Amino acid sequence: MFLLRYKVEEGSPYPLGATPDKKGVNFALFSKNAEKVALCLFNTWGYETHHIPMIGKTGDVWHVYVQGLKPGQRYGYRVFGPFDPENGQRFNPHKLLLDPAAKMVTHTLSFHKNQLAYEPGSEERDLSYSKSDSADYMPKCIVTDLMPLKKRAEKPNIPWSETVLYETHVKGFTMHHPDVKVDFRGKFLGMTTKKVISYIKSLGITSVEFLPITASYTPGFLKHQGLSNYWGYDPICFMAPQPTYFFQRQLKELQDTVNVMHEAGVEVILDVVYNHSGEGNEMGPTFCFRGIDNASYYRLMNDNPRYYNNDTGCGNSINLSNPGVVDLVMQSMRYWHDVFDVDGFRFDLATTLGRGEDGSFSPNAPFFQGIDKDPVLSKLKLIAEPWDLGWGGYQVGNFPSNFAEWNDKFRDTDRRFWKGDLGQAYDMHTEFIGSAVGGNQGCVPNWKRVNFITAHDGFTLNDVVSYNQKHNDANGEENRDGNNTNWSWNSGTEGQTHNEGILDFRLRRAKAMMATLLLANGIPMVLAGDEFLRTQFGNNNAYSQDNKISWLNWMNISRHGQEMQAFVKSVLKLRRDYPFFKEITFPLPDESHLPLAQRKLLMLRPDLVAMAPEDWGETVKTFAVRIKEEENYFFVILNAADQAITYKLPHIAGNRRKWTPLLDSGGDAMMNEKQISVGSWSVVVLVR
Repeated sequence: MFLLRYKVEEGSPYPLGATPDKKGVNFALFSKNAEKVALCLFNTWGYETHHIPMIGKTGDVWHVYVQGLKPGQRYGYRVFGPFDPENGQRFNPHKLLLDPAAKMVTHTLSFHKNQLAYEPGSEERDLSYSKSDSADYMPKCIVTDLMPLKKRAEKPNIPWSETVLYETHVKGFTMHHPDVKVDFRGKFLGMTTKKVISYIKSLGITSVEFLPITASYTPGFLKHQGLSNYWGYDPICFMAPQPTYFFQRQLKELQDTVNVMHEAGVEVILDVVYNHSGEGNEMGPTFCFRGIDNASYYRLMNDNPRYYNNDTGCGNSINLSNPGVVDLVMQSMRYWHDVFDVDGFRFDLATTLGRGEDGSFSPNAPFFQGIDKDPVLSKLKLIAEPWDLGWGGYQVGNFPSNFAEWNDKFRDTDRRFWKGDLGQAYDMHTEFIGSAVGGNQGCVPNWKRVNFITAHDGFTLNDVVSYNQKHNDANGEENRDGNNTNWSWNSGTEGQTHNEGILDFRLRRAKAMMATLLLANGIPMVLAGDEFLRTQFGNNNAYSQDNKISWLNWMNISRHGQEMQAFVKSVLKLRRDYPFFKEITFPLPDESHLPLAQRKLLMLRPDLVAMAPEDWGETVKTFAVRIKEEENYFFVILNAADQAITYKLPHIAGNRRKWTPLLDSGGDAMMNEKQISVGSWSVVVLVR
């Protein structure tokens, strides 16, 4: 240990993390139950040079100001307190700990046995105590002084009604892109490539949603198999970006990425994971929250605090009923917005964020109240994944009014309807026109519905129409992982094929599913690569596949993929030109007293009789929607039957214009002045 050469003062409890100024650095760390906290400084070779007591404490925040320190300084913490797992306390100063509010870390974290606070192999399991030091096997936090860009592009501020989301992975999108510089592939800067931006714009996308970009952890069982935490859903702290996404290890690269997208009119949404950490359950490693204050940062079992409440299915659940933890998360969100200028957040397993001390969910939970009271955060795009695995975890329709929500009912219904399952027509029509969402049936604003048919978790669109079962053998879990309920159909043969007839049929079904998504009432979310029929070879849980299974293959887009690309562009243009669902709000007014021609919305049978409850039978696989928008009329037909069906064309009194085709996903509809024959497995849109 070197002689101390820095002047130490108490410093300030706010903000959390390491904050430099012209004379030194202030450090602040929340820990309610700690007895002592030490700031550990490291040189660039990884040697611990100083061990500085955190001499200030305000409330539950420990703090110290160290004069003479500068940005670039590497640090970590050792936190002292009782090691009493049976009562929820797991302090162990032999373990170097990351700052939950660190802005940057030196490298990616992977497992080593010294990170365990207990002795591996001990009969006492997690009740044993390890004296092995973990510092050599831990990344170090880095003091940073990044400020907002002086010249920032104007935020696009896309209205919800115009928003089209595009879920993608920074590395997966750029790794094989031929127009991205080799040095930028897999990096933030790869997303700034002009042809990447122009491609996203050309599709009609308004908002790119990045899978988690925060520093994450690769568990030992993945490391031993040569796999990694590719998706990034095991965070180790809430503000430090993943080190491997930088070209020259400069945070400004992320700022520039967001700024370039804003210059092009594209929003940036971050997928954030505040519901759990990568430390796992009681047998997991100690590298941050567990060692700083286990009982404060995590929700523990009330009847046995040795164990963790696992509503997330990831081993632990972050305790957002604790004010100190809420402050940390709120500061994280403000940092992503204020410094990097992001436009919003998608919250992974968001039900966990609204659980109180008793474990129940409330839309008035402290976290939601904190956002609502924040004049900046409350105005951003906020998207909830409205479920977790705990009791009462499915909360679609029950989040606060400023949150949009993932709508998994749309995903399942769209897949089942276009799979040809019986009894899906009624649900498909309600999802298509947006008349019901979750617990608040019929009363949810349209912009709250984030409709999707695929996401990072599950099959790609191509695989939905190409596989009957998951094929996750590459994950090393003997195909036990991943969802078994995919509502998929291989269209005639399992997996890859050169049969042109089957490939044409798959394309037909994929077009119908995509058209339904992009034209349905709500906010569509497209999974990157679905627009050219990307495959994951049947893997529906590719979280550990940092390879060609997950990377977008830009070099070998098939003829069918190229046709799908053109189709997606055309449908999104149609959505922009004719936003005929935008004005529909629910619940609909009673229009029974109006003549049919004046009604805003009609569900029609092929003979143009309005659909009655008895018409939505088990065997019905087709329906039509007639929409009135001011002086325009639209006629939308969905036919999931395996044969063409003929619809009469509605007569509009006083309107002498003819019905004009806007979309025919199957490409084989035939129409005259009185009727239209709609091909099997297709969507047709007409305007008058």
